[in-house]
Amino acid sequence: MSVYSVYTFEIQEGEKSLFYNNTSLRTIDKANTIVGNILHDGLTVVGKKKREAMPLRSINMTERNDVYSWTLCNAKEITQYEGHDKNVIESHPGSYIIVDNREDVCQILVERNGAFNSDTDKVIRFFKNSINTRLSDYCLRIVVKQKYQAGKFKELIRERIANHNDHVRKIVWEFPNPDRVKGVDASRQMKQNLEGLRLITQATNALKGKLILSGSKDEPMCVDDSKIEDMAQIIALSAQNNYSLSYHFYNSPTVYMKNVANACFTIDEKIIDDFSRGQSFVDKNGQTTYQLISVLDDIRNKISDYDNKIIDE
Repeated sequence: MSVYSVYTFEIQEGEKSLFYNNTSLRTIDKANTIVGNILHDGLTVVGKKKREAMPLRSINMTERNDVYSWTLCNAKEITQYEGHDKNVIESHPGSYIIVDNREDVCQILVERNGAFNSDTDKVIRFFKNSINTRLSDYCLRIVVKQKYQAGKFKELIRERIANHNDHVRKIVWEFPNPDRVKGVDASRQMKQNLEGLRLITQATNALKGKLILSGSKDEPMCVDDSKIEDMAQIIALSAQNNYSLSYHFYNSPTVYMKNVANACFTIDEKIIDDFSRGQSFVDKNGQTTYQLISVLDDIRNKISDYDNKIIDE
């Protein structure tokens, strides 16, 4: 069993819009197709060694149902001895990379092992910088975020209200312009709810907007997400996509979504091998699929209330 760090990604439009292959569709509307084509054609991931750019070797690329897996190899020098004679030879250990490029899923998993000294953020930076070089031709860019647990957020809000006899004074939520971002991890209902906000942000060409809900001491705001589905959706959307969400109280400090624990999951190497060989199976719903895709769906469900941290340079 190997341990994987879990990331999500989204594709953002640049300062201008381009049309895709002489069609009336903008490149942002074909973002997943473009990413898939880049991976299918063979993306060269460029790493660094002694501060110098170094193309990394990719082997065993597999592509099925918009899910891609391959082994990304590092280059390490190891010492070989024959008696007193010392020879330095180059070794190429590898880590599995899994890119779930299904529309509105957009996950990346990186195997944590010795190939890159378990520094999966470094691998993500190599991948992100390399694919952004190709995406720039389409006036697009990829943003990758590491998943963190944020499950205590709701409990903190409830605890403030129940045990401290406090009330929410204001809720501040920053949301994206769905027209300029692809790969937003949200339910269909939440996307419909965002439609009204999209019309405003689209009209102003804003990259993001801010929603402020204010209450009063005399008539306290109702913030029970178990009763208000839209609030539950906003919390879930913010946790899944790194959107800023804060609850401001009258008598106690503001509660922000905070990073708690890095999301890591184990995957049996046999599942990767079966995926590479095209070995399918019938899931619990009677659908024929691949076990790796079923595992990816299960991971996505388990981290639905996790927060994110953007992987910078």
